[in-house]
Amino acid sequence: MQNKFNAHLVFKKRSTYLVILLTLLIMFGTVESYAQIRDTIVLNSGEIDEPIFYSATDSIYSDLKNKQIHLFNEAKIDNGEIQMEAGYILIDLKKNEVYATYLYDEDSNKVQLPVFSDGPEKITASSIRFNFTTKKGYIEEVAIKQDENFLYMEIAKKHTNDEIHFRRGRFTTCDLPEPHYHFQLSKAVMIPEKRIVSGPMNLWINGVPTPLGLPFIVIPQQEDRTHGFIFPQIAPISQFGFGFQDLGYYIPINDRLQTTFYGTLYSRGSWGLRNRTEYAKRYKHLGSVDLGFQQFKSGFPTNVNQNKITVQWSHRQDTKANPYWNFSSKVNFISDNNSKSNLDPLNQSYFNNSFNSDISLTRSFPGKPITAGAKLSLRQNSISKNISLTSPVVNVNVTRFFPFKRLFTSNKGWRELFTRFGVSYNFEGQNRSTFADSLMNQGNYQRIGNQFQNGINQRITVQTTAGLFKNTWKLTPSIDYRNIINFQQTRKSFDALSNTVQNDTLRQFGMAHQLTFSAQLSTAVYSYYKFIGKNEALLRHVLTPTFSFQYIPNLNSNLSYSQNTLDVAYSPFEQSLYRVAQTKDRALINYGFNNTIELKRKSDKDTITGFKKTRLIDAFTINGNYDILKDSMNFSNIRLGLRISPTRWMNFVANSSFSPYDWNDTSGVILGSYAVSNGRLGRFLTSSFSTTVTFTSKDSRDKIQESSKRINESNWNSDYNYFLLHPEFVVNYNIPWKVSLSHIYTINTNTNITATNADRFKKVQTLMMNGDLSFTKRWKLVSTINFDLEQTKVTNARFALSRDLHCWSLAFNWIPIGGNKSFLFSIRSTSSLFKDAKIDIKKPPTFL
Repeated sequence: MQNKFNAHLVFKKRSTYLVILLTLLIMFGTVESYAQIRDTIVLNSGEIDEPIFYSATDSIYSDLKNKQIHLFNEAKIDNGEIQMEAGYILIDLKKNEVYATYLYDEDSNKVQLPVFSDGPEKITASSIRFNFTTKKGYIEEVAIKQDENFLYMEIAKKHTNDEIHFRRGRFTTCDLPEPHYHFQLSKAVMIPEKRIVSGPMNLWINGVPTPLGLPFIVIPQQEDRTHGFIFPQIAPISQFGFGFQDLGYYIPINDRLQTTFYGTLYSRGSWGLRNRTEYAKRYKHLGSVDLGFQQFKSGFPTNVNQNKITVQWSHRQDTKANPYWNFSSKVNFISDNNSKSNLDPLNQSYFNNSFNSDISLTRSFPGKPITAGAKLSLRQNSISKNISLTSPVVNVNVTRFFPFKRLFTSNKGWRELFTRFGVSYNFEGQNRSTFADSLMNQGNYQRIGNQFQNGINQRITVQTTAGLFKNTWKLTPSIDYRNIINFQQTRKSFDALSNTVQNDTLRQFGMAHQLTFSAQLSTAVYSYYKFIGKNEALLRHVLTPTFSFQYIPNLNSNLSYSQNTLDVAYSPFEQSLYRVAQTKDRALINYGFNNTIELKRKSDKDTITGFKKTRLIDAFTINGNYDILKDSMNFSNIRLGLRISPTRWMNFVANSSFSPYDWNDTSGVILGSYAVSNGRLGRFLTSSFSTTVTFTSKDSRDKIQESSKRINESNWNSDYNYFLLHPEFVVNYNIPWKVSLSHIYTINTNTNITATNADRFKKVQTLMMNGDLSFTKRWKLVSTINFDLEQTKVTNARFALSRDLHCWSLAFNWIPIGGNKSFLFSIRSTSSLFKDAKIDIKKPPTFL
């Protein structure tokens, strides 16, 4: 019996290695003389452009009588482009053959296996024999790697038509010399770049044959894709009964287009059909279309059928396709606006409440600051039960340009204002309808069309920048003009009988104007505080104050209605597409303060600067405004924000809104007087606090940061944005353990206390725990638990146990608590070739 082969070969699709080897051996047939120099043979011939060098560390023996050349121990052949290495190489000029094989070391192990290479292509085998006259080769124990597939041949022969006939082959996707599993091929023929045809085949696991097999098999190569069935997922028990999910049939139409049809059927009558089509054209575009239909049957006694249609379309244009035009789409449409209804018991989108769809076309003008585009968009929200359709929205943008920059050669003094004088223009026109999702389910498209609103919004901004007081302060004056055109207006009237205000929408053209004069002044103030001690600690405080003034005159005519002998003014565009609610002149003084505090101290761990920097406060912000022209309540609410990351394993974010006005203790209604006049400072209307703590080892923390950098550097889609912001939630087998706690506390003050709404404060307090633990190098347990502290109960819990089987993966997912209770036991291949070779059990047997 032949010895098992323990080497590995890298081969890229083409069977060119024998052809190159043949060329090399034909060169040998023209050899006329040789000379030995330091155990190196230099072959020279008039037909060879470059000399070919032979070398061996042990000996080189030339048998002139038999016309043979023997090279022993680390034998090499090199002509600058082609190399061959082996423990022993025999060149037989009489038989026109070359033979290469291995040697044994002192422990009787095979060493110096024959390796033939031409650039990146390599062949490693137990022995190689090739006849350059008949152009036939004989190879023993060779392995070929193509993409992620490995083919081992114990005995192989290469024929003149490039076909390779071999016996006792092993086909697998496992890259180990002794694979965890393989398909044992008795006798087979490999047609390069087309297919492998074999006789009887059976599955071996860890070197043990199994009774699973086929009388023959055809394995297509990448260039010879064929139609085929996709094994379905089996759901033994679900709310729809016993069923088969995603029984598929794959159809490769051509090299640019492929499609797959899926079918789902359950014993209680629910069923579904789905088609996924993928298309691609190099340097042009890449995309996929997924269309699905599901019918849910409630069964006896109601016998109600509910239909659901899903459309997903993703299209991305290559940047090389067109430098001026770009077309893209990201469509995710669900007809019933409900992600929780799905035939898949393990619904991955169960917690999704919003579904967005966009189809956009943009045009750029090289050398000009102009861009234009049009977009169709659809926004669905399952919580509000509303759908917003924009069909279409058209944009024309002129980015900021400087018309006077070329007129002045110097930008000092008053010239600075003109050289930095910039102008920008934006145009937007859209047609939008916001309606209840029940209208779509009812097919009431006429009412949907009646709710469309349309209008045009134009904006011109003129802005410049100048430095004051030796450039320590930055002054930014600007003028902003908006021209608003709406094709719907509102008329209000007061109904004395019902004591309510009636709104009437008119389809009438109307134009509004808005002019804003503003000036912003900002600077940065640095303060340093030095502490006494051996560490020479230095505290740096950076204060960035920003002050601005805005004057917005009312340029529009107001309407009014009489309510209880009082005239109430209103804008006819309060409920239009581009709303204008201003009825009086406004003059705002805005203020903002941003603070950061950093500590710098000596540290022996820093070998570059010798100091370590610690950010004590990342940001502490205070914002608000004062309206000069208001007759009362001139001050706005004061907005406060705080962000702290005192250590690498903790993050704290707080946001609050503080009202300086007094309030009624009984009803909570805000009064017009200041709270200070009543001996009170004010009250917080809204406050939110978020704390995230991650516990793990120091080395694991470094790996979390590396994961964040890799995600940031990669071209990830939007599905991975969550892990970009929260890298501590990424499951990594190289991290032995990790626990993350996230606490969110929100408190809102009730400003309208009634008998049915008697709580003074509305609190929401949740705690989420996310952790993973590696039992061994390949076992990983992951858990996520959401706990509502106000209701003192667990709202959702998920546990996942996974096992890395190298070329296979085992996963156990269990959600025991929550509206999406489910169970999944899965065994599947990690190879894309066998991605549909899987066993998924989505519900446990009844006795469990």
